Amino acid sequence: LESMKFVHRDLATRNCLVGLGYAVKVSDLGLGRSLYSGDYFDLDGRDTLPIRWMSWEAVLLGKFSSKSDVWSFAVTLWEILTFAREQPYEELGDDKVINNLSHFYQNNG
Repeated sequence: LESMKFVHRDLATRNCLVGLGYAVKVSDLGLGRSLYSGDYFDLDGRDTLPIRWMSWEAVLLGKFSSKSDVWSFAVTLWEILTFAREQPYEELGDDKVINNLSHFYQNNG
């Protein structure tokens, strides 16, 4: 994606399509399906965003880049390794996820 100068902003297993020979294609179908509505959060009147898959700079500063996609890709790998049985930070509410990211940001990561 980076070589095409493309920032996805929503990498997650819900957006990965697996075809013949286990070829994986990245899509952007997650937000359009009610099945995944719990994965998205309306952040301060901005877009509805998948905050649990997003880097702190994307959530707090609205800064999306190939680097923020790498963060999302790491969360996606975690999903694959855990068979997508739970949501990232499942034990936390959405506001607490944002508070934790803010704490991380304020302490210089």
